[in-house]
Amino acid sequence: MRTLSVLWLHAPEACDASVMPVVEYGLSDAFRDFCHDAFNVRIPMDYPPLRLTVLSAPEDLPKALFIDGNARNGLTENGDDVCLFLVDDSLYGDIVDGLPLKEWLKIYIPAVPRVVVVYPGHAPVIVPQRRWAKKEVSAFTDPARSHERLVHLFQSFWLPRFWSVLKQYVAVKAGVTWHTPGHGGGNAFASSPFMRGFYEAFGSMIFRSDLSVSVESLGDLSSPEAHTPLSEAQKLSSEIFGTALSCYVTNGTSTSNKAMLMTLLKPGETVLVDRNCHKSVHHAIVMSGAVPRYLPSRWNARLGVWGPVSLGDISRELDSSPTPPRLLILTTCTYEGVLYPVWEVARLCERKGTLFYADEAWAGYLNFHPFYTHDEPEGPTRRYNAVNETSGAHFAVQSTHKTMAAFSQASMIHVSMRFKALLEEDASSQYRWLRKRFALHGHGSYEKFVHDLHEFLRYWHSTSPHYPFLATLDTAGVQMRLEGMKLIDERLKWVAEFKARVASACGRQEDDCFAGLKDIAGSFWNWSASGYLQDPLKIVLMLKNPGACSSFKKALRKTHIQWEKSTATTILFLVTVGTMEEHFEDLFRVCRLNKDLIGRPESPAEDDGAVDEAVAGLPVVLPHDAALCDGELVSLEESVGRIASQFLVPYPPGIPVFIPGFRITEAMVDLVRGVIATEGVSAVHGLFCRGGHAPFYVEVLNRDEERRLR
Repeated sequence: MRTLSVLWLHAPEACDASVMPVVEYGLSDAFRDFCHDAFNVRIPMDYPPLRLTVLSAPEDLPKALFIDGNARNGLTENGDDVCLFLVDDSLYGDIVDGLPLKEWLKIYIPAVPRVVVVYPGHAPVIVPQRRWAKKEVSAFTDPARSHERLVHLFQSFWLPRFWSVLKQYVAVKAGVTWHTPGHGGGNAFASSPFMRGFYEAFGSMIFRSDLSVSVESLGDLSSPEAHTPLSEAQKLSSEIFGTALSCYVTNGTSTSNKAMLMTLLKPGETVLVDRNCHKSVHHAIVMSGAVPRYLPSRWNARLGVWGPVSLGDISRELDSSPTPPRLLILTTCTYEGVLYPVWEVARLCERKGTLFYADEAWAGYLNFHPFYTHDEPEGPTRRYNAVNETSGAHFAVQSTHKTMAAFSQASMIHVSMRFKALLEEDASSQYRWLRKRFALHGHGSYEKFVHDLHEFLRYWHSTSPHYPFLATLDTAGVQMRLEGMKLIDERLKWVAEFKARVASACGRQEDDCFAGLKDIAGSFWNWSASGYLQDPLKIVLMLKNPGACSSFKKALRKTHIQWEKSTATTILFLVTVGTMEEHFEDLFRVCRLNKDLIGRPESPAEDDGAVDEAVAGLPVVLPHDAALCDGELVSLEESVGRIASQFLVPYPPGIPVFIPGFRITEAMVDLVRGVIATEGVSAVHGLFCRGGHAPFYVEVLNRDEERRLR
């Protein structure tokens, strides 16, 4: 049977080793009782026991957790299943690998709860308020008397705050509903001879838990300050992800981006942004009234993907701006899995007084495995998750639904402890503007920032949020805290085995079958040495040419396999916590049967320069003004030289080519024409046409508005 692991860093002289089996049984009994209450299922199941591993010295920790003591080599059996860490009070201040124990844990297993075991007569120990607890040794050595205390302790770590109360309300308190939604707990479907099948397909709970905010006892996104199960769930998520604040959002990370950027930016302020970012970032910049200054984008024509921005380009743009930008926005990881060295980006930003905002939509799980760390040659170990307790971005937004176990549209906003410190503790002149912006009684106030953020979230939140969505945000974080190490470790191992098998079947090297960091980013910068990393959980399969890619996708469809994204010469497969081992076997069969199609693309599908030129330049009119002006429709051909007042977003390449406030060039129009010719008019979002046929129109500033705004 699978077990979960509890590591106890225990001083040998503290108590007799013969008591350890009693401790293990007591922990297991309490854990099972907790699970039966918190995660009860219709068919009774035997929840896994807790396996106690006792370590006598802090230096034993790396070898106990990591293969050969190296976090990047994968996890041992103990590391794979670790869910709880205990440390005797006499060892709490010890050193591991040159770091204080609490700092080492913060880097390598940040989400795992830890407890200081306190002994009678010992000097008191002060522990951090979050992610730590203190318990007398008797709670573990005399579990018969402490059973309820242990169950309560486990509830504080792993009980989904919102889901547990929602489930209880539906089962016990919900009665006749005289409130929204109109389906009345599913009655409208269940009582209909036509819609009964719809009700049965989804199951009753999805309808019964779809409740109105009139049920005040559960909580409401519009009132986050109230003490409710929903607000408590967000506090627990904040603890799990290591943030100063975590907010639930039910309209996707698109909404998270819009609310955050409207909170942080004011009209006319400069924001430094990767041109290859999600369209919601561009939308948010327009709505905030800020002026975008775009980092150099580089189109990889051979693979048909956009590469990351180098640290050199980021540093150069920060230094060359006449006034420091208020905000830098980067997407980490990129669609193809390129992770930025967030600690170094943060250093560059803080040097100039610029806030660092990370769109981490595709990588919300980085906090839960030590693989996503970077060892500096002559410095500290850093984490790749954007918001962390060591060094990183000031903000991150995550699409929890993309890679973790949450419903579509479920997203989180994370605010770092470092940002809180900038407002309330840091006195540097670079961030004087920030303390002035969120000031209360003349001083920088984190509470004022939180108030402003919640106010802008009210602009975007539905006043009727879907409670099942919120419940999955609650449970997704708890699941990752409880078993995230194992879930991610399994998938990292499966990916490594899969790639090796495919390469062997094709008679090629792995890097001739799957795109790595250098393939995606290019060779003009030393990416690895600078700390960039390609996430293995984004599998980028390379095909020899567009025809091979098309044939391979046909083979996938026949096997009922759906990929995440494709270009003319690549197919992206996304590995999530829901990806199963047998899925790799299905994909391997397709690869083996079509091995002659797999390989490095033979030649670029198009010229890099043409695409780069089409997305170059800066706005000539404030994007906000251009988007809200009186515009006029002109044909695509006639738009050259005019100023756009709308977005045109082609897929591929999947980023806006026309942006309000930009002067339209021939290269922009050529790119749009090319997408229409190869992918169809529906692949260009925002293009106006009738019946899907030419002529195609785009909205531009009319001449009077152009003269007025310029």
